[in-house]
Amino acid sequence: MGIDVDAHKVVTFSALHQHRVVTDPARPIPKVRYGRLEIVSVFRRQITSHDGDDGNPLIYALKGKFGYTMPYRDFRHLYTAATQILPNALAHVNFDMVVPLPSSSPVAAIIAERAARQRPGCGVVTCLDKATIGQVLAIAPAADQIKKRHRGEYTSQLAKLQRLDPGLMIEMKALKGSVRPYFAPVIANGLAVQCADRHVLLVDDILSSGSSLAAAEAALRAAGATSVSALTLLSRLG
Repeated sequence: MGIDVDAHKVVTFSALHQHRVVTDPARPIPKVRYGRLEIVSVFRRQITSHDGDDGNPLIYALKGKFGYTMPYRDFRHLYTAATQILPNALAHVNFDMVVPLPSSSPVAAIIAERAARQRPGCGVVTCLDKATIGQVLAIAPAADQIKKRHRGEYTSQLAKLQRLDPGLMIEMKALKGSVRPYFAPVIANGLAVQCADRHVLLVDDILSSGSSLAAAEAALRAAGATSVSALTLLSRLG
């Protein structure tokens, strides 16, 4: 079970193939590890020759971005599949607190609420904020702490950020993937104290470079979280 995208940017569910996004509840749960952070996903993104987006049209349609839409009946098909997959995806994940990553759309927050329902008494706390360029630059490592193969690109990106308004929110999509791990796009706010001594589940809509989740993990561990794991709606490409 996958998705189709027509010339008018209408995203529809298909039971005939697994192109772009695998939504079959019977398929294995996608899992990856970034350092100490284990990430499970509900749907698997597929590398495909059908278009250049590789599953992103689904996120765009859910967020109402770039002209992509999804008919309600197709949304219901995907919602049903996600509801069936979620308990299996989280069956072996230890968490008693859920934290969605900040976003301009409600997708991550909705997934976080559904995930919290899998654990009696589990709460959702919005203790992460998008970082401003000024905040990112304030904690960016010195160039001599960067791997030599990334140092040139890092200093170039650093110079570009320094020319921008420090009050603007950082946009990770504008950074090259090789240097994204050196910049922290999210920061913990005052609510992060609620995560102390808790097993936290981070929730995001899509896994790409993993840099946002890694930065969120670091912020929550600094706030005293006992452990941190993650859940995304869409996996990395594979």
